[in-house]
Amino acid sequence: MSVHIGEEIKKRAKELRIGPTELAQLVNSSKQNIYSIYKRKSIDSELLYRISLVLRYDFFQFYSFKQTEFSSEKAIYTAGPASLDTLTSELQDCRKKYNLLRELFHMSEGKEQI
Repeated sequence: MSVHIGEEIKKRAKELRIGPTELAQLVNSSKQNIYSIYKRKSIDSELLYRISLVLRYDFFQFYSFKQTEFSSEKAIYTAGPASLDTLTSELQDCRKKYNLLRELFHMSEGKEQI
């Protein structure tokens, strides 16, 4: 799976009618950096997190595994010790996404963060 995250960010900003100057202010960056982000195929996770909050969209979903990408659950468990690091990393990513979604939900409900 190949995703051009910069294009996805640009598309979402356009949907919300948020221009590069405004987005730059909201994520504490420069307009030139926003144009640079739009051209990127990858992005730092902390910056992506801030952009996700500002644009009220879970951009991390583009990096999630779908159940159908695994031939079977057994393959996950039999992959060996090297996979443990991968699974631990994926679990941490899931926790980050959960917290992001929780914050987005509370923002959309007009509530303060927990």
